[in-house]
Amino acid sequence: MGGMRESQSTLGRSSSAFASVLTRRRLSLLVILGVVTWAALIALFGGSAALDAIASANGWWLLAALLVHYVSFGVRGLRWRRLLRMAGYRLSYGYATSLLIAGWFVSALLPARAGDLLRVGVLRLEDPRRAAVPVGVGLGSIVSERTLDILAILALGAGFGWSVLHTQAPSWVTVSYVAALALLVGLAVVILAAPTLLDWLRTWSQRSLWQKALNFVQQVVGSLRLLAGRPRVAALVFVESLFIWLSDAMVLWFVIRSLGGDLPFAHAAFVALTVDVLAAAPITPGGVGQIDVAYVALFALTPMVGAAFNVGAAVLLVRFITYWSFLLFSGGVAALAGFGEVIRRLRSEEPTAFTGVDAGASLAVHPSSDASS
Repeated sequence: MGGMRESQSTLGRSSSAFASVLTRRRLSLLVILGVVTWAALIALFGGSAALDAIASANGWWLLAALLVHYVSFGVRGLRWRRLLRMAGYRLSYGYATSLLIAGWFVSALLPARAGDLLRVGVLRLEDPRRAAVPVGVGLGSIVSERTLDILAILALGAGFGWSVLHTQAPSWVTVSYVAALALLVGLAVVILAAPTLLDWLRTWSQRSLWQKALNFVQQVVGSLRLLAGRPRVAALVFVESLFIWLSDAMVLWFVIRSLGGDLPFAHAAFVALTVDVLAAAPITPGGVGQIDVAYVALFALTPMVGAAFNVGAAVLLVRFITYWSFLLFSGGVAALAGFGEVIRRLRSEEPTAFTGVDAGASLAVHPSSDASS
């Protein structure tokens, strides 16, 4: 990391926020919010009964849940690396995965997936070991990730939801899935119409800033359209996406098993995937409180078997595995990989509009690209 040369970035102002994510005040507020959430769940579900359920949980099932969750992030890194390679930019698996995990760490401390901007900003920095990735291409790879995520969640969630509830799903669940589907359809329409629209917009003005702005949009859209021309790669990354989101279902099912609950896997998958739909736009950092409430509401729709099963204990254990333990792990990865220094460098840069986008540029495949990737 120390060998990186400074370059201007469009993310200068945004990265100033990243540099403050590790302040004691922010961490303290997050811990307080977490403690309040835990206390509320324990109080709502029997107090000592919830704590006793956690203490008596089967450790082997919890270990399986922990392993599945962490392996899913390894697959996420592989998928992101594949998307960038398809655009012509080769990153090592370790670097891509560590940067993705560091981005998750920032998103866990800031709302609205702010860590994605960190990933784009770091990719934009030049390094002797790898080519700088233009902002539009980096952003396009992350939008591609999100599109694949929504598609996988909708396919899995709707399928499991139909097998569990058939036509009796509450209106708020149906609205959540319809909204996610509408977002996906809207994105598809924009991608299809973008080339024609951009050509029309270019005739409005020949000013350099306007043309650079359109080239930036063209880079993003071009990155998104790459999958359409690579059906084999598209199929592979979609399968990876299915595994990533099925892992959430497996984590929940393993936790339920550890607490002595007897819930069919389809029911656990429906709950986990619907929570993922509801948490697609986290309001609080890491969805703390928001996700916990969604779990409790969805558990009310499932025919849980097992008198000793405690819903509050299940939610607390799932969130410990998927959020609190991973918060510590991802923070360690970010520190060991040297991303703290990168964040400070990003903060010191002067923001320049649409830097890295040549006035005549489009999304071109980098010379290091492998057409068979």
